[in-house]
This record gives sequence, structure tokens and C-alpha cells, in this order.
Amino acid sequence: MKFFWPIYLLTGVVGTAGLYVAAPLARPYVAAVFGKRSVAPTEAQGNGSSGELRLKTEASSSARESESPDPIGSAAPAVADAGDEVSPARNGIVLATRTDKPTWGITSQRTTTFGLDGTRLGHVSGGILLEYRSARVSSIGNMVESVLLENGTPSAPRLISKKDVYLFTGSYTRLSAKQRADLLAYYTLSGKIAQRKNELLLASAEKNPYFSAYSQAYKAYSEQIEVAKVLTRKRDHATELDKARLEDQLREMKVATTALRNEYDATHEKFRVWKDQHTNEIAKAENDPDVLKWTLEMNALSASIPGLAY
Repeated sequence: MKFFWPIYLLTGVVGTAGLYVAAPLARPYVAAVFGKRSVAPTEAQGNGSSGELRLKTEASSSARESESPDPIGSAAPAVADAGDEVSPARNGIVLATRTDKPTWGITSQRTTTFGLDGTRLGHVSGGILLEYRSARVSSIGNMVESVLLENGTPSAPRLISKKDVYLFTGSYTRLSAKQRADLLAYYTLSGKIAQRKNELLLASAEKNPYFSAYSQAYKAYSEQIEVAKVLTRKRDHATELDKARLEDQLREMKVATTALRNEYDATHEKFRVWKDQHTNEIAKAENDPDVLKWTLEMNALSASIPGLAY
């Protein structure tokens, strides 16, 4: 028994050492028996804490990548769907000002067109696209030389009164198909409203007993003014002999023009007084069912053409 304690202690030391050596080697077999996932021996030996740190670092890195994309390798921003409408102003399409060079326009109401030589060619309705060429000045006011695109077919160059068109910068081809359709529909309705208002005004005016006399006086006076303008231009470019003759003619016309103006003023005053006295008998355009309906339709269309609806 004298060797009992030395043998006992030696056995404990050897057993403990064997346990430390054999346990890691036996771990895969134990996991297989009990159905648990094992860790590779190379990961278990001496790399436990560093492995956990690596896994946590990768996980946090992935989370950061999902929260904020890499500025270099990230995908390009999403492009707007084909159905999305881009504001016309973002494509450089705005109402032309005095300092802008317009490139195109659209008729806002029924208007008379003229050839470049001043010949009257007829009328076009509101909602007709036009390509702008240049500005002109005529005896009837400021004009626009343009090519009309009625039904998509270019016309010969025409002259149109500037007051009957809206002019824009940029290119109408950069409008979407829906915006272009809404633009044409909007100004077609604008032309219909203007024409309906004129019809109502004419119908109301015809009730006035002084309307006929007033219209004739206005026409005669206006024609006399136009003739005087033509003679004045001829006089300014005439020779001395012709200039004297034209000046005598203009002096005679001045007397006649004064008489026509007095007649016009008198009939206009009678027309105005009767109109003021019979206001309730005159149809108001703002109450007309067609005008109200078309106005609502224009308001709905204006949403897709911001900056182009006037």
C-alpha cells in the first residue's frame, strides 16, 4: 500500500491530460450520435474567440451595406416609369417672354391666317400647333410668321395675329404623348369657349336697337383709318411732286375721318346706354352650360401640362 498514493495521483494526472487531448477529437463523433452540428476541428482549436469576432464583423459589415449602399459600386438611381410625366419646365418648355426666343406655339382661339404677302387665307381653330419662324408687324398689329401643323401636316409659312397664340421655348416633341394630347385638347376647348362667348355677345348685341347703326359706324371709321395709314406710308416714300398731292388728299381725309369718328361716338353712346339699361336681358357667358362644362374639362387637363395652360 505504500505505492497507493503515488499511483493514484499519477493516474489522475494522466487521465486528466488524456481527457484534454481526446475530448476535441471525440467531439465530431459525439455530435453525430446526438444529431448536433459539429464545428470543424481547425475552428475549435485555438480560434474560438477570433472566429466569433470574424463572424460578428462580417454580420455588422453586411448590415451596414444593406443600410447604406456603396457610393462607388451602388446601382444607378431608379428611372421613372414610362407612365410618369416629366414637368415641361424640366425639358426647357416654358412660356416665352420678351427676352426669350420662342420655337413653337399653339393657337388659343379661332384666328385668321394670312399669306406672307398679306393675302387672307382663311381661319384655323384653337388647339393648332405651329412652328415659330419670326415676328412681323402689320397694319393690323403684331403678327407671327409660322408653319402650322394642322393634323400633323406642315403648311406653307403663314402669318397669324400674335394675340391669338401662345408661344413657348424648347421643343414640343419633348412632351409625352399624353401631355401633347392634353395640350391640344386644352386649347381646342379654349377656342370653343372663346367662340361661344362671341356668339353670346353677338346674340345679346342684336337685341340692342342701336347695334346695326353702331356696327356700320365702326366699320366705316375703321376702314377710313386704314386708308389713311396706307396713304401716309406712300407719302413718306414719295417724290416731292407726289408727296404734295398725297398730303392734300390726307388733309381732305382728315375732315371726313373726324365726321366718321363723331358718328361712331354718337352711335356707340346710344348702344352703351341701352345695354346698361337692359343688363338683365343679356345672357352672361359665365352661366352658359357649355362654357361651364368646357371650363371644368380644361381645369382637369391643366394638371398634366403645368406651365403651359393659360
